[in-house]
Amino acid sequence: MNTSLILSMLLLAIAPVFSLQAQTGGQVDGVTVKNQKVYSMSGDNLEILADNLKLPFAVEVNTNGWFKVGKGNERRLAEGQIIRSDGWLLNPDGSVEPVFDHVVMQAGAVKIVRDGQAAPLAQPMDFANGMHLDPDGSCVYPGGMSVRLMDGQLFRMDGTPVDAKDTATLKNGVVVVQKDGSLIRLAPVQIMGMNDGTRVRGDGQVQKPDGTTSQLREGQTILIEGALLSR
Repeated sequence: MNTSLILSMLLLAIAPVFSLQAQTGGQVDGVTVKNQKVYSMSGDNLEILADNLKLPFAVEVNTNGWFKVGKGNERRLAEGQIIRSDGWLLNPDGSVEPVFDHVVMQAGAVKIVRDGQAAPLAQPMDFANGMHLDPDGSCVYPGGMSVRLMDGQLFRMDGTPVDAKDTATLKNGVVVVQKDGSLIRLAPVQIMGMNDGTRVRGDGQVQKPDGTTSQLREGQTILIEGALLSR
């Protein structure tokens, strides 16, 4: 059997593997919409989404920009939004939230977010893991410890805690950080200390806890570890 025939047979054999990998989100960092076109993302590379894409956390994105999480309702990915493969939905203003249904303490109030729509917690809620939560943020953990939730704390709908994320964004020459669920616009000379020890300057310089620095690019958003409130 000649070499060309053997190579052709090998390519045919592995083609379904590559196809499956693309359809299930292999090597894909996320999905975004730019100029009304839907792209898959791999690092800084964008590629038109040619097939429906499955990402972790039961996320499925259609080529027309509509997506759903598990058995939830379909919703449209807005211009500039990014669904990341780590389960976070990044908005153009630099805010970030879990793409899946969740409970969050924000601005002193508990909110329930289902299919991307947030509503105040109207009555006490008991979770599958035994956690109890009141609308004012008073919480009894499964082990019996009573606390009041702090801004930025996140939970899945079964009561599982979600480690929070902060962000730093440079947009139109202005640095905006999300810290504990709130967006804060920095003055050019201002320095914001983040929960993990990162320091973000109003001129876009970011200094990590180990002392290394980087410069935000126009339009760039980076994720930073949030407060360790849920651990």
